[in-house]
Amino acid sequence: MKYNGVIQRKFALLDKHLIELQKHLKDISFSTFQNDWALRSMTERALQVMVEIVIDIAERIIALENAGPVATSSQAIRQLVELGILKSAEPYEDMIKFRNIIVHQYEEIDPEIIYNIAKNKLDNFRQFRNEIDRQ
Repeated sequence: MKYNGVIQRKFALLDKHLIELQKHLKDISFSTFQNDWALRSMTERALQVMVEIVIDIAERIIALENAGPVATSSQAIRQLVELGILKSAEPYEDMIKFRNIIVHQYEEIDPEIIYNIAKNKLDNFRQFRNEIDRQ
């Protein structure tokens, strides 16, 4: 990878969150998750931080490539696609939409959505890392 240590540190933080989240949710059923406020809150926060890391890395790469600035996080992802760094904006734009819900519509977040993402979509974060690492 040609990118600097800032991106590597962000990837290390992403890895830490992925490992911890999987460890805490390993044998957790949806019923348990749904009824455990602390577990739901921890999961929401971990997912939010992980998406923020994706956004930070995207914006950092755009700056390093002198390809910006961009006005939104979704535009940052699309810019990485245009630069040939990412194959597709999906699922990363979905991550950003999810993050926006957590941040702006936090009053009522469906626990099933949070649980599904945490149990079935974490590989999307690894895919992002792998796409950046192949540069």
